[in-house]
Amino acid sequence: MELNTVYKNPLKASSRVAFIYPSLYEVMISSLASDLIYFTLNNNPEIYAERFCNKRLTGAEEEARSIETRSPLRDFDLIITSIHYEPDIVNLVRLLQASGVNPFREARQTPIIAGGPVVMANPIPFSDLIDVFVIGEVESSLDKIVEIWLQFKGDKKAFLEEVSKLSYVYVPGLTEGEVVKSYPADLNACFYPVRQIVNTKIEPVFGRGFKLEVNRGCMFACSFCMETRVMAPYRERSLGLLKKLIEEHLTYNPGEKRVVLYSLSFPVRKDHLRILEFMVENNLIASQPSIRLDLINEELLELLRALNQKTITIAPESFSLTTQKLFFKYVKPCEWFEEKIGAALSKGFNVKIYLVYGAPWEGLESIKENIECLKRVISKAKGKRWRAVVSLNPLIPKPHTPFQYFGMKNMKELKQVFKIYKENLKGLVESRAYDIEWSLMQAFLSLSEKPLGKLIATWAEEGGGLHGFKKVAKGFNIDLSRVFNGYRFEETLPWSFIKIPYEKSVPSRIQAEIIYSFMEKARRLSRE
Repeated sequence: MELNTVYKNPLKASSRVAFIYPSLYEVMISSLASDLIYFTLNNNPEIYAERFCNKRLTGAEEEARSIETRSPLRDFDLIITSIHYEPDIVNLVRLLQASGVNPFREARQTPIIAGGPVVMANPIPFSDLIDVFVIGEVESSLDKIVEIWLQFKGDKKAFLEEVSKLSYVYVPGLTEGEVVKSYPADLNACFYPVRQIVNTKIEPVFGRGFKLEVNRGCMFACSFCMETRVMAPYRERSLGLLKKLIEEHLTYNPGEKRVVLYSLSFPVRKDHLRILEFMVENNLIASQPSIRLDLINEELLELLRALNQKTITIAPESFSLTTQKLFFKYVKPCEWFEEKIGAALSKGFNVKIYLVYGAPWEGLESIKENIECLKRVISKAKGKRWRAVVSLNPLIPKPHTPFQYFGMKNMKELKQVFKIYKENLKGLVESRAYDIEWSLMQAFLSLSEKPLGKLIATWAEEGGGLHGFKKVAKGFNIDLSRVFNGYRFEETLPWSFIKIPYEKSVPSRIQAEIIYSFMEKARRLSRE
């Protein structure tokens, strides 16, 4: 049973809008973006927005029907979707195909509008499927687009021509020149969905709780992170507003005492601890996202324990000093990591450690340095009832990051590196791996300079998933040179027409040149 679902009379709405979340229902109800889009649309009295999602992620998809009225997708005038993860595009196409909606924009009368981090970074791969790409955030873009839609609905050509005039919209075939990201400067002045979709029977993937976005963007400059760049600039909600949102939530859902904090990095300042103190004072429990190690201290750990957090997720990415420098993150010796992680374990927390491998400069010495430090770190959990878990993730090059210029290590090298980690960590710690071939698929979709609609549609017909992608990739004889080689400095990047604020402050080209200079110096030294 759902709570806070919006019900309207479809016959009285000027336009019925389908909001497709291209993943499973459990993922959709964990998404704050889903709530924000759904309630923003339905705040307009002329719009009735209903939700759709996938029944499964691979295999044959069922014909899609809306959650609210069980209406088929073809009954809707407009489709809106948000792509947060590259493989979501095949889930969207599978759902369209199963519902009798042509996935190709030129063969379809119903417009599809897409936003989300993936399309903000590079819309080109999906440009023969999607009619309108929103390079911006919901609060500063959606109402205006809906206003134009209501003016021209029923006339797709006129709608596309008018909406293409917006500076933050990319319409394939119509938009010329730069597309500049739109964002609200002040999150405190924005609508926030305090009433959120709650299902009393189905558990969201991140668990039940009030989804609270404390800040947006990130004030750090990690070289591998696309989200930091596309979600720039960094902005915060005030302590007063965060308290007010929690209090409003408690009036609507007095029995729900858990708060799920949404942030790329939180807390980042001492005064951020005040919101955690407020939750402790109100007998709430909380789920905290990944925590920067340099922000871990006694006070924070005590607050998290009081909020009933069981596991702390940390992302050192690497214990190698060289890799730390070129990831533009921490530059700390192993003893520092031992101290920080040991402090969390001593307070009774389980610890999940994210590591990234496969950086273009990474050699055997860096790998050994990583493994030796990791062994020292996880020894802190030995003999305790708490545990450490290690997540091993290949570096995936993404647009707008320095790694768009370097590409990805080849599959053979990545598998060899992963094998070294597995052999050295066996019996010492539980390790979990992100699939190397799945990461290749993500990199391919991210860095593509050409529309991939035919490949994606065929992939969807094969049922999606990694097996389907590998089968279709062979049939299409896809070119992976961009994945493994990246783009040259002197080339114009395919997505360079997308203008994001981050590039003004920390240009990815500058970070890439620093990385390149180091690699060239290392090559010279190795020859001497």
